[in-house]
Amino acid sequence: MVNAMDKQTILITGATGNVGGGAAVALARRGAKVVLLGRSLESLESKANSFRVALAKERRDQQDTDIDVLAVDFSDMNAVRHGAAEAMNRYSKIHGLILSAVTLVQNGPNILPSGHEVMFATNVMGPFLFAQLLLERMQQSDGLVLHVIAPFQQAIDWEDLESIKKHNTNTAYERTKTMHRALAGEMARRYAGRISSVAFDPTFIIDRTDPELGKRWPKGFMGFFWRVMTILLAKPPAVAGEPIADLMLSHRDRDTINGGLFELDKRIQKLDKAMSDTELGRRLWDELLVLTGLKKSV
Repeated sequence: MVNAMDKQTILITGATGNVGGGAAVALARRGAKVVLLGRSLESLESKANSFRVALAKERRDQQDTDIDVLAVDFSDMNAVRHGAAEAMNRYSKIHGLILSAVTLVQNGPNILPSGHEVMFATNVMGPFLFAQLLLERMQQSDGLVLHVIAPFQQAIDWEDLESIKKHNTNTAYERTKTMHRALAGEMARRYAGRISSVAFDPTFIIDRTDPELGKRWPKGFMGFFWRVMTILLAKPPAVAGEPIADLMLSHRDRDTINGGLFELDKRIQKLDKAMSDTELGRRLWDELLVLTGLKKSV
């Protein structure tokens, strides 16, 4: 059970993105210590400063906004290990981890010097390894891991787990998002009673005021499609940030939400195919333990 008197320390991967940024502002507004994680220290510091300025304008009590930054490249497993060690060194308690780091890279497969495909490494391997390295620390604080997911259902090819041999951008990306749900469910089962794990569907969140938005779009038809979707359907970051803050801070007994799937502020009662597939979750978890070097291949 989380002690209500404790100041919550929440780490957010992908914190310069739309969902991660919305969560950071909502959590900081409620008095949590927020740690922004991302690849570029310059971008993290710029984002943190913009959050501090925005929140200072809101506040009348002159309460300081507690936002820290930690640069971690989630495509690089050595950088992930270094980042996790730094987080353990800085923060004696870690109450929550929001996994929202994600990338979509076209014209693949794009192979890193490590030999891994960039989307698989960034979206799946890096966040998995980071969470694994923090789990023991998080167990001391009844930690909650929130996996930002999307409702794609794409079959996993166990002979081509990283989508290298037969690469299609959409298929590869959607596989990584299917894996997020599978891992959220598997973590909930494996660590029940020690930490809690939930999946969170933010729907379609885009910060239309972001001056860098034009640089983020994919090329070609995919970029055109996303632009149209932004005009028609996109919601601002706060729409996702506020329910994330509720999940992270409002449940005194986090066991009650362990294994849950949430769409914004609603808990989805219908079983999710990937989250509830115990064989998929177990096999993917074991594959990642080997790929990240946490377990030797048999």
